[in-house]
Order: sequence, then structure tokens, then C-alpha cells
Amino acid sequence: MSYQPHPERLKKSWEFQRTYKKGKKYWDAYFVIYVYKTQLRHTRLGITVSKKVGNSVQRNRVKRLIREAFRSLKSNLLPHRDIVVVGRPAACDISGQQAQESFQRLFRRASIFEISNTNK
Repeated sequence: MSYQPHPERLKKSWEFQRTYKKGKKYWDAYFVIYVYKTQLRHTRLGITVSKKVGNSVQRNRVKRLIREAFRSLKSNLLPHRDIVVVGRPAACDISGQQAQESFQRLFRRASIFEISNTNK
């Protein structure tokens, strides 16, 4: 059985770099997101959490929060996007609910949250 890369994740350095350089940037106290429109059918997620955020336990918790918030919101996102999320140090101290609310605000600001589902 051969390894199949996850189709909804950014893995390659050039994919991250393209999103940083050509994408639009949105931020709040916890996260910075870069959104780049692609030709792909689905939306892909890339995660970056630097050592400035904290030790490995804290960085991995922030990455789990990001993945979980994205998983719960991705059905409401417009397709054809690459999204890179950069965790900030303040994200170490938030709950999963706060992370999800932060992403909802950022996705609305980026106009990639489907209009019909924003009345939550």
C-alpha cells in the first residue's frame, strides 16, 4: 500500500510560498491567514506555527486547534482556495470554541464563508 498525500493539505514549500506572496492576508489576535484562489475543486489547508509560539507541546496544541476549527467550518467555505494559517503566541491560551469563532470572523472578512451559512 503506497502513501497517498492528504488532498486537502498544503505540503510543498512552493505551495506555501505562492500563498504567502500572491494570496490576501487577514489577521486577528490569534491567527494570520493567507488566502489564494486556485483551480482545484476543494479548499486546502496549510499550517505554520513557529517556535516563537512556545514549546512543542504548545505548538502542537495550536495546530490541533487549527485543524479542528477548519474541519468543522470547511463545509461552509467556498472551494478553489489554498489557505495558510499562521498561529500566533496568543493562540496558546484559547479554547477550541474561541479558535472556531476566530476563524469564522477571518473567513467572513476574507469573503470565503458561504453567505447562506453565516447566520449562525
